[in-house]
Amino acid sequence: MINQIIEVEKLINEWQLALEAERNYLKFHGGRGYYLSKGTPLYEIGQSTVVLFKVYTELFVPDGTPVRIKIENQEYQGEILSTKGSQIEIKINDSIKSNIPFAELFSEPWELLDQLSERLEEIKDYRMKQTRIMKLMNTNSKVNHLEKMKKGKSQKNELIFRSFYNATTYIWGPPGTGKSYNLTNIILKHYEKNKTVLVIAHSNAAVDVLMKNVVSQLEEKDQWKSGEIVRYGYTKDEVLLQHADVLSSKLVESDNHSVQNDLENLDERKHSMLNRVKRGIASKGDLSELSKIQSKLNKIRSEVREKEKELIDEAKVVGTTLSKCSIDPLIYLRQFDLVIVDEISMAYTPQIAFASTLGKRIVVCGDFKQLPPIASCYQNNYVKKWLQEDLFHHTGIVQKIENGETLANLVLLNKQRRMHPSISGFTNKEVYHSLVEDHSSVKKREVISKHRPFAMEANNLINSQFMNTFAMKDSITNSRYNLGNAIIAIQCLLTSIVDGIESIGIVTPYRAQAKLLSILQKEIIGKTKYRHLPIQIATVHRFQGSECDVIIFDSVDTKPQASPGLLLTDRNSERLINVALTRAKGKFIHIADTNFVKRNTNKKNTFHKLVQYQMDQEYDITLGDFSKVLSKNISKRLLFYKNESSDFHLDFINDLTNVKKRLIVCMPKLSDMSSEIRRIINTIQCPILFISESYYENQKNWKFIKKDHVQQCFMIDDELLWYGITQEGTSTIQSSYSARLQCPLTIQTLRGFIDY
Repeated sequence: MINQIIEVEKLINEWQLALEAERNYLKFHGGRGYYLSKGTPLYEIGQSTVVLFKVYTELFVPDGTPVRIKIENQEYQGEILSTKGSQIEIKINDSIKSNIPFAELFSEPWELLDQLSERLEEIKDYRMKQTRIMKLMNTNSKVNHLEKMKKGKSQKNELIFRSFYNATTYIWGPPGTGKSYNLTNIILKHYEKNKTVLVIAHSNAAVDVLMKNVVSQLEEKDQWKSGEIVRYGYTKDEVLLQHADVLSSKLVESDNHSVQNDLENLDERKHSMLNRVKRGIASKGDLSELSKIQSKLNKIRSEVREKEKELIDEAKVVGTTLSKCSIDPLIYLRQFDLVIVDEISMAYTPQIAFASTLGKRIVVCGDFKQLPPIASCYQNNYVKKWLQEDLFHHTGIVQKIENGETLANLVLLNKQRRMHPSISGFTNKEVYHSLVEDHSSVKKREVISKHRPFAMEANNLINSQFMNTFAMKDSITNSRYNLGNAIIAIQCLLTSIVDGIESIGIVTPYRAQAKLLSILQKEIIGKTKYRHLPIQIATVHRFQGSECDVIIFDSVDTKPQASPGLLLTDRNSERLINVALTRAKGKFIHIADTNFVKRNTNKKNTFHKLVQYQMDQEYDITLGDFSKVLSKNISKRLLFYKNESSDFHLDFINDLTNVKKRLIVCMPKLSDMSSEIRRIINTIQCPILFISESYYENQKNWKFIKKDHVQQCFMIDDELLWYGITQEGTSTIQSSYSARLQCPLTIQTLRGFIDY
């Protein structure tokens, strides 16, 4: 026993060194950037200033999250106070007197790592907790369930027995194999036996799925009891938000109507004040009143916090995130009969180890063939060892499986029920090496595959060079983006929506492309009657754990890049491709430069294998079928033209002739500009900016920016964007189609990428 305790203390010391290195890196260098504008100082709190900003992209960040704010070349520390729609209140730890035209917000919760390190330090004083960590990390822990269960029990019942009698149960659950279903059954069975359960996961979305399942099952059986099942923490799930008896905050409010009324009245007054600030008509008295309202809100929320403590102490099933476990004493000071951790492949091993100390037994579930945890401090060896790989690897489970060994504490879920067979065929064979097979129920996914685009086809490969696309790099972050691919993806999205698909998502490896797609979607689809559909657009990493009827995978990479990026070629590329593909239930649309991928990747690379598999199975889309998708203009804000058509010529020349404020011409070689376009440009009186790989003779009102690589497009009056214009005198591939977009925010984003 003494040797085991020493071993656990050694582990904890290494974990703390890893967490400290990652924390220091994130505090001073890390964070995801969000663009803010129209910053208006509201009032001061001590030496800090509360500033109201407008944010262009959705922020799913809880109130109280520490952030960095970059204003011009100066950086400040701050904290998010609240977000509502496109408005965000930030407390900046400095005195801010004047309005802020533009700023950048960096959100990375490095303080969570500090808290986790503190919790680990506390474990050193508790032998029982150290023993629980040792049982988690030792896959050879004693198996007790076999002598308790009768022969012939189903896998579902076996898992339940394991959860009651074994110290640790590992579940390997590939996509669609019923992780949520099995975990829900375990939770319900413990609840029936009057046992307490802590349900946690890396993401809020994964926690929400399990909590919704539990609520639905209990209500269906008429066994629901208010206050016994509690979702604690932040959620954006509409079902849970509308359920009065699940969220801890709503339960407290419903038990005290005066508190609820006070919060509603104060929120309404605050919102009214913020609207006055936004319109520029707020007086000093209004700003003073706003400060008082915020103080009252803080006081009431502190009272709510106390009532939440009583609620959490009495609840039988509590659902929250791994991060919440280590920062919130309402969770980490309580003990449970069972801890369930879902999505462990993306969680840090020290997080799961700490979670194991909160319960007598633990069930951990995930898939080591999906994406690993993300850590930024690559130079630190402890970070590499403990924060960039999952628990399955650290416990030796992966190595034993690869060696053909059996593990008494591991259960493999091997029947996938999510994907159409044409989609799962690749992952079943290439990723899971035939250990996973299709359940008969996947035949029902045929209904989804019948929808457009590409009706009756579940797996589809679009060659992006049908529109002569370019993969560029954001000049600030170096993340890759591809405007042509984004336009194709949005048209496929529109086609699916019009044909009746409501569950749809776009995934991409790169943050810059996810940002471009999100803004383009809001400008095109956000202006139609379909604007309220829950369309999901994210990087593959952020999409893990989600699923949609239709998934569009935009892999971005093509010329002028020398090869696909590391995300698609490094040791984790198999995981990324696996996650991207397995989010789709009934239709998967892959946008890629097929020749580029085959020419610039190793045949053993999973990205290469996917493209080759799609071509071998004849899933690649013909130019004729692709043209049918572009032939129907669904939104006036996104119009497609055949480049030889008279309509294209008239509309483009008309837009170019009528430029009023500014013209931006992005063209690799200005010498390839057609004589007609050159003639019109020579007559334009307003300022013109040329962004090119080469110079052009200078004239009045003309400016030039020389770049190594340029994606061809025309930006007119910061409102209209033309893509795919045919060039003259060039040997490069020409696009058969051009696209006209009305998209001022997309243009602003592209200018940011170009750094102009």
